[in-house]
Amino acid sequence: MAVQKSRKSRSRRDMRRSHHHMSVAELSVDATTGEKHRRHHMTKDGFYRGRQMFKVSQDA
Repeated sequence: MAVQKSRKSRSRRDMRRSHHHMSVAELSVDATTGEKHRRHHMTKDGFYRGRQMFKVSQDA
């Protein structure tokens, strides 16, 4: 089993973890409906890039 030769400092540990942060999802506005949605995803109404991909029923 591998055993480290010396302890990693807080600085080196934190530099390694610098890429582990959370990112905020980018939002776009649909050209047709004006609804906000995540980039490269459909809106809740079924629109993608200004075109309706499928009909969404208003049940529930």
